[in-house]
Amino acid sequence: MLGRKFRYNRDVWWKTLFKELGLKRMDPKWIHYLTLQYWKVYAANSPPFRDAEPAVRRLKRAGYKLGMVSDSDGTPGMKRKRIRQVPFHNLFEAIVVAGEDTPRVKPGHESFSLIANKLRVQSRSSIYVGDNPRTDIEGAKAVGMISVIVHRRGNQRGIPDHRIPNLRTLPGLVRSIQRIR
Repeated sequence: MLGRKFRYNRDVWWKTLFKELGLKRMDPKWIHYLTLQYWKVYAANSPPFRDAEPAVRRLKRAGYKLGMVSDSDGTPGMKRKRIRQVPFHNLFEAIVVAGEDTPRVKPGHESFSLIANKLRVQSRSSIYVGDNPRTDIEGAKAVGMISVIVHRRGNQRGIPDHRIPNLRTLPGLVRSIQRIR
């Protein structure tokens, strides 16, 4: 499903799965209910990485403007709802849900430009931190942002400007980038 047009839409995932299983005529309302239950269970069992909150708090205390760009879950409003469940979501001054706030999901460049605009910063003076080389490098670089990839889940592909082992090292990297510029 990752290479297809509807890669994030779980309703389409379930329909595809049921069709493969020979169950061709499933009630769309039931399928959507299944999607909502999926996201409920997913959110309850997918807490933020342990190093995320301390890094975000350190950057915020240091006076940096913080924004978040995340891809849509394929169910309008669901990603924003899940973000609001993160205890430190209020530390972000702006949040963009790519594919809902913009016409395309990442790596489409629109979401990267939009977050810079919402934060009232220049893209070229911004650092974008992600954990998926397939979606996080190209769009950030397309608008002139410095790209940083956090090494998680074997994500060694792509050529980011920087690669860090975890978010604990991010505040130091940001300070060193700031000194260079």
